Amino acid sequence: MKKNSFSGGLHVDASKGFTNKLSIITVPAPKTVYIPLSQHIGVPCQPIVKVGDEVKMGQMIGESRGFVSIPVHSSVSG
Repeated sequence: MKKNSFSGGLHVDASKGFTNKLSIITVPAPKTVYIPLSQHIGVPCQPIVKVGDEVKMGQMIGESRGFVSIPVHSSVSG
């Protein structure tokens, strides 16, 4: 590791030698996905989908209801 020019910073080596010659693979989506509706210091989101609903990747699944809150979107379809 090298020190950066600013106090407290580090430059971490890339370490690409472990994987740079491997081919890219597609990993199947898991059967169950848990996406927390509290992902920050603010107010947790209110769920806007129900158990069993069909959800698309990028769809909003949690609505912000507080001052320090942001909506949560699904990272997978299912």
